[in-house]
Amino acid sequence: MANLLYIFAKLIQIIIGGVPTLLFLRAILSLFLNPEENRFMLFLAMLTEPFIIPVRFIMTKFNILQDSPIDWSFVITHLFFIFLGSILPVL
Repeated sequence: MANLLYIFAKLIQIIIGGVPTLLFLRAILSLFLNPEENRFMLFLAMLTEPFIIPVRFIMTKFNILQDSPIDWSFVITHLFFIFLGSILPVL
């Protein structure tokens, strides 16, 4: 049972560490590649959108930063995962 919990904790740690990297990669590559035409960009969007959608929903529900040209839900999600990774213990 302890091994199963350790594996689960490591998996969560990898996900929390990997999402900010994927978000950063998506942001940088979106400057150079068209997200609608590139398969790798579509793959990155498929991996990162499930984490961004809840933040985007909350921001639209409370009408937060709606007129900004920056996708703040993307930035907030990135910062949230960095914060989450810094407060969780390292195994």
